[in-house]
Amino acid sequence: MTPHPNDDVPTKGGEDVWVSLGLGDPDRIAALERYRILDTPADEAFDSLVRLASQLCGTPVGLITLVASDRQWFKARVGFERSETGLDRSICIHTLPEPSLLVIPDLALDPRTQANPVVTGEAPMRFYAAVPLRTPCGFGLGTLCVLDREPRDGGLTVAQEQVLRTLGMQVMALMEARRALCSQEESAARLQSSEAFLKGVLAASQDCIKVLDLDGRLASMNEPGLRAMEIDDFAPFSGMRWPPLWSGPDEERAEIALRAARAGGVGRFAGWAETRRGRRKFWDVMVTPINGVDGRPERILAVSRDLTAARLATRRQMALTRLSDRLRGLTDPEEVGYRASETAGRTLGLCRAAYGVVDTTASGIAFERDWTLPGHPTVVGSHRYADYGRYVEDLRRGTTVVIRDIGADPRTASRRDALGQYGIGALVNVPAMTDGRLVGVLCLHDAEPRDWTTEEVAFAEAVAERARLAMRWIAAEEQQQLRTREISHRFKNLLAIVQAIATQTMRSANDLTAASEVLAGRLSALGQSQDMLLDGQIGSSPLLDVVKAALHLHTEAVSRFDLSGPEVRIGGKVTLSLSLMLHELATNAAKYGALANGTGRVVLSWNVLGEDDAARLRLTWREIGGPKVAMPSRKGFGSRLIERGLAGQVGGVVELSYDPTGLVFSVEAPLAAFQAEV
Repeated sequence: MTPHPNDDVPTKGGEDVWVSLGLGDPDRIAALERYRILDTPADEAFDSLVRLASQLCGTPVGLITLVASDRQWFKARVGFERSETGLDRSICIHTLPEPSLLVIPDLALDPRTQANPVVTGEAPMRFYAAVPLRTPCGFGLGTLCVLDREPRDGGLTVAQEQVLRTLGMQVMALMEARRALCSQEESAARLQSSEAFLKGVLAASQDCIKVLDLDGRLASMNEPGLRAMEIDDFAPFSGMRWPPLWSGPDEERAEIALRAARAGGVGRFAGWAETRRGRRKFWDVMVTPINGVDGRPERILAVSRDLTAARLATRRQMALTRLSDRLRGLTDPEEVGYRASETAGRTLGLCRAAYGVVDTTASGIAFERDWTLPGHPTVVGSHRYADYGRYVEDLRRGTTVVIRDIGADPRTASRRDALGQYGIGALVNVPAMTDGRLVGVLCLHDAEPRDWTTEEVAFAEAVAERARLAMRWIAAEEQQQLRTREISHRFKNLLAIVQAIATQTMRSANDLTAASEVLAGRLSALGQSQDMLLDGQIGSSPLLDVVKAALHLHTEAVSRFDLSGPEVRIGGKVTLSLSLMLHELATNAAKYGALANGTGRVVLSWNVLGEDDAARLRLTWREIGGPKVAMPSRKGFGSRLIERGLAGQVGGVVELSYDPTGLVFSVEAPLAAFQAEV
């Protein structure tokens, strides 16, 4: 742990410091003596751990120190001549109270050590890191420490800290073993099995740690590494060269790192390698030498850290950012769906991805375009969900459907053949909801069973949400343009009606005063009807009342309308669209059709066909007795409003014919759609 600048510790050596740190505690001294290790000969088991700590931390000095009541003695040392020093020269005394790790980036700046002769004398030390050697009862006996003559602002890396802690545990394990064996012969046996202890140290790391010979052949691999590489039995890999396990340019990077370690340096690279079961993982690799007694490399240590999750998370985030940029400015919903599908398919490594539009009953889906890998069939077209499994209800509730194996999942197992014809082994369906209603689905397919991760599903949902928002923006823009054009068109029609009312009034009036009164009354009625049409403030009403209100503008021709049909109530939302449509039909009739002369008539009728849920409403507008009509050379906004406005809202079918005897228009749709309030 890095020291805090306000630690209440004396800055100079002396008995007051030693007492405050508990160095003279009789119980601690007794615990140290029970290990019978002070002043014993050099031991390769301890020496190898110090060398390993020094090499992995990249420091010239490494020590195993034991702090007695009046001195500190070094059980093992690298890069340091003395076998012991007085406590006035000890830095390790400050480590004993620490629970885990002490790191001092610059000894010359720390108030506890800046006056220490080790720091102020010749060839001073500037960097220090140590773990305490603590008994099971909690007594601090000494340290495993590394020192450097240069300060290190960044201290140790996370991996180095972990190795230092683990090696400190190994030192204590050796000391416990020494106390248990309690003889030189048993110590020699312990020394011979030091490699097993080293493997125990490496087993504590979650990294994949391999020991290689100088030719780069695998000698051993720690248990976590075997699990990470999905290797059940190491025997077939023993003696195999390590660099060829990497593919493409990464194999050459492994060779370069191996050569660097063989020369006594450190090699490092990052790349992709496959596990035993073919799963690609991204690794950060450090390759370092393991020196022998003579100080020269005798073996190689390769430590690989699995960074696949972080790498894929970065890739997914970049894909989402690019998708947002690509969707910005698009005006075609089909293009939005394809871009979203392509992003999801490429990023997740799928065989197919497609965005489909769900029908009004949420029981079928239609794909106009999909993204597929070469050689995989397309799903473009219309499909019934019931043909492919039992999960549409989940989608209707807005729940993402995740199926690992279509042959094993009970929702799709019975439809395995239907899904198999499209090469689907696993799938994810992300619903797109609008006002609580399922309107679209982002469908993701993999050719084989797949364990979808939480992060992959979250990514798919993020892609679908971006597509939904983009489509919603496009729809809002279209609605705004439609409203603008509709208001413009309404205004033009309104002016035409005002002109017609004024002309007809003045033509039939006997005097100017009477004409003014009649004209004022008609314009007032026109204003009231226009407010009704534009504001849409019409609640659920009888269909006959809505029709009469919509035709109120044409009071002059009221006797020329024949209205008939059963009593039916329609919802407020549909009422406005119906009023606009009828108003448009009546306006066109007054300009060009049956109401343009003095003899023509309009027959407006409606009927309910079928019963209960299958009931449908059919409304027919028929003009008779007017001027001869013909199909216009082009369709204006008014014609499109008549054909699409109401029909698009209720999901109905429109028929429009320009018979010579008069225009005939009809619309038929489910009665439930006409009666919807929202």
